Amino acid sequence: MENIFDIKFTFEQKVKEEVILKFSTKQGGSFNIFSHYWECFAWAAVIGFIRDEKLPLQTRQAERPFTLNTMRNGNGEKIVQSLICMCVAKAGSLDILKNPNDAINLINQYANGGFHYILKMIENGENSFNDLEKVKQEIFRRELVV
Repeated sequence: MENIFDIKFTFEQKVKEEVILKFSTKQGGSFNIFSHYWECFAWAAVIGFIRDEKLPLQTRQAERPFTLNTMRNGNGEKIVQSLICMCVAKAGSLDILKNPNDAINLINQYANGGFHYILKMIENGENSFNDLEKVKQEIFRRELVV
């Protein structure tokens, strides 16, 4: 059985081009909200979990996926713990961790739901995501969907 920390996340090429590259400075984006792909991915995952929006990956997947280890090694230990906790909460049982591929797939689906929500917001004229305070508000002002 694979270790949950070594299984690669993935995302659609479209969201890489239209969200991740736009908001991740280190990878060439024009804004400075996130320094790494995984930070933008975690932002989308949190939005997906909070809004209870999950979507399976449908279009071509982007290259260079990362792992929970990548996050953990990039000072994201608390983010890793949070993603795992949200995954368990949405699955309704710790049993999701018995098959790490299922857990990573669930996180991928919620991140994809979050990315598509972000894309929809951008298409509807939202242009303030390059403001860190707006990003925080998007995450923390939401009511939990139960």
